[in-house]
Amino acid sequence: MPELDAHLYMTAKWVCDFVRRTFDVVYTPNAMTKLLKRLGFVYKKPKCVPAKADAAVQEQFANETLLPLMAQANADNPLYFVDGMHPSYTGHPAFGWIRRGVTRELKSNHGRVNVNINGALSWPDRAVVHLQADKITSAAMITLFETLAARHPTASAIKVVLDNASYNRSAAVKDYLAREGCRIQLVYLPAYSPNLNLIERLWWFLKKTKLWNEHYQRFADFKAAIDDFFRDIGSYRKQLTSLLTDRFRFIGAPKSQPP
Repeated sequence: MPELDAHLYMTAKWVCDFVRRTFDVVYTPNAMTKLLKRLGFVYKKPKCVPAKADAAVQEQFANETLLPLMAQANADNPLYFVDGMHPSYTGHPAFGWIRRGVTRELKSNHGRVNVNINGALSWPDRAVVHLQADKITSAAMITLFETLAARHPTASAIKVVLDNASYNRSAAVKDYLAREGCRIQLVYLPAYSPNLNLIERLWWFLKKTKLWNEHYQRFADFKAAIDDFFRDIGSYRKQLTSLLTDRFRFIGAPKSQPP
């Protein structure tokens, strides 16, 4: 077996030490790595999730509210997933294949400038509405709601799934929703449940496609790359159809972690 890199060697050694202390069986790091692979383990880092996420609450919401809404959605009964995205103008390093012993550098900028995107993803057609703003505020949300309403002049109600950000629950938004003839109906996700907001997958795909391991010399180039993504979004139809589905993973409870 090829020599292990330093970090893999140390983690394998920690497992060796645990096995020796617990079972009085001695392995070398190389042998332990082979054993772990045979037992179905892979070397990867854990996924960060919100500390207060509750998988049971998420599953109940998905089964009782979200999935029925998605099943009923159509052109006459529109459903949107809404959220903002704020990519910063700097390097976004991501995993990739690099020859052993070689270090690749990604140029970064100060990261103090963002592109603020307020987006809505339609289900089931996966159409995307996006507006850019200086800042995502209650006024920006109302502008987005007005845009969605204009897209569906004959719909009696337009369901909008979104998180519990303060601007989504502000007095201004409540006043807007209370206006006579308002057809926007908000469906709030459970707290700490970004995994249930389908548009989060779109934002991940945008970052993967346009930002990961890319350096843009000027902010104008950075912004243009993001604009190009939306302009050419039809070219990603196959990938997005596979990515944007009604299958959800629930996070935050012990039962979501395999033994």
